[in-house]
Amino acid sequence: MTSPDRAESLEDLLKRLEDALQRLADPGAPLERAVADYEEAGRLLETAQERLEAAASRIAEMMADAGGEG
Repeated sequence: MTSPDRAESLEDLLKRLEDALQRLADPGAPLERAVADYEEAGRLLETAQERLEAAASRIAEMMADAGGEG
């Protein structure tokens, strides 16, 4: 498993998360693989949430700046 890269797009992160979740849904997957996928999904989810929060913050700042200019 690779860790999330800051240069990786949000879309790529979400695709990797979706892939990990699909593997987790496989009842025949070995336990070791399931644990690794669970850990990867947690890391990917955390990184995606951080990026979404940062984007929301930037948008709120831009809207506040635009509202003060008029």
